[in-house]
Amino acid sequence: MLIYRWIKRKILLFETKRYKKLLRAEEKNLKFYGPVVIKNPEKIDIGYNCKVNDYAFLHGGGGLTIEDDVTISAFSKIISYGYNTNNWNENYLIKEHKSGPIHIGRGAWIGAGAIILPGVSIRGEGVIVAAGSIVTRDIDEDFVLVGGAPARVLKKYT
Repeated sequence: MLIYRWIKRKILLFETKRYKKLLRAEEKNLKFYGPVVIKNPEKIDIGYNCKVNDYAFLHGGGGLTIEDDVTISAFSKIISYGYNTNNWNENYLIKEHKSGPIHIGRGAWIGAGAIILPGVSIRGEGVIVAAGSIVTRDIDEDFVLVGGAPARVLKKYT
């Protein structure tokens, strides 16, 4: 059992170094707490002191900016690239893609299993996205809790 834990720790250390290199974040105190999936890392800009937890999914295809001190909880999905559902009756076989840049403001906490869709900006500082929420539109207020599907402001911390 001890050997298994040692091997697991070594693999995580190796993966963390690889993730930091992919994201050009070797000197940014970026922490990973388990395996993650990163698509199009060249289009992801991540700030200092961020934390990414187990099985998070970061898709930079449309552009992804994550400011300083952001926590991305386990199983969260930040997706900047997806299917275009406009004119679906004509597009359902072709499945054209659309993309939109995502911006996550300083000190945000993305709860476990939350989903942030293409084109969304969380510009407010200290925003909490509740676990399991789906963020479909911009959040500009500081220090708010948003939640639901689609996410809306549930509480203000002022």
